[in-house]
Amino acid sequence: MQPILTELLNLPGIEVENYTKVADRLILEVEAKTTKAKCPRCGEESNHLHQNRWYFARDLSISGQEVLLKVNRRQFKCKKCEKPFSEELEFIGKRRKQTNRFAEMIVQQVLHSDMHNVGKQNDLTDEEVWSMIKYISEKKLRIDLKPLKRLGIDEIALRKGQGDYIVVLVDLDRKIPIGFVRSRKQEEIRKELEGWGKEVLEQIIEVSMDLSGNYKGLINKLIPKAEVVADRFHVTKIVPEELKTARNDLQKANKENKNVNEKKKIEEALLSGAEKSEKRC
Repeated sequence: MQPILTELLNLPGIEVENYTKVADRLILEVEAKTTKAKCPRCGEESNHLHQNRWYFARDLSISGQEVLLKVNRRQFKCKKCEKPFSEELEFIGKRRKQTNRFAEMIVQQVLHSDMHNVGKQNDLTDEEVWSMIKYISEKKLRIDLKPLKRLGIDEIALRKGQGDYIVVLVDLDRKIPIGFVRSRKQEEIRKELEGWGKEVLEQIIEVSMDLSGNYKGLINKLIPKAEVVADRFHVTKIVPEELKTARNDLQKANKENKNVNEKKKIEEALLSGAEKSEKRC
């Protein structure tokens, strides 16, 4: 066991057994501390190790170094069912190539950028980023929606300039995404919201969206008690843009005025020079 790296990794119940450094990448060999697991079929616990199954998964960087986990998802054999099964690991989903926290980080980045650029910055394909968005969306749908009071609706560009968007639903108080809709079609968004149940929708007191108000009619129909407000992000983004435009127009006007004044001075100088020449003649 590597106690310092285990502490740095900070995954509850997981120990770093060994490590390797390759260029700027840190490879950590990890496995669960427990010596038994529960059978998903019958619920019986088993400590009969059937085999070790190793695979790699991307995790959050440590001190600027990319971290790759070599995960041992052990297989146990159930004495009751007499069949092997893989242990559940809380920090990573089945058949996932990234840890849950890494996927959540990527989703947060997409919320403030677009899918393609986030992929480039993290050496991921568009398909890998979208896979994480879907995974986190499905995972988040299992969270408790009872505390939801203020809902944010925003659109994320999958690729800037291509007109391809997804809709993200956010709990503004907890600052977490709670749903993703692959299309901007109101019918798809309606299905998503109605899937939360009437009780959840009735407790929402505020819905924040961009200034276009594309979904205002839908929200007024599904959540009539909620106050619809302009998304502060879009307001704070638009105001500086308008100020910048006004500033550029003013600078341009000043430059044009300056050019006009200079042109006038040159014309006056030329006329004056011409008059002096005529007098000499």
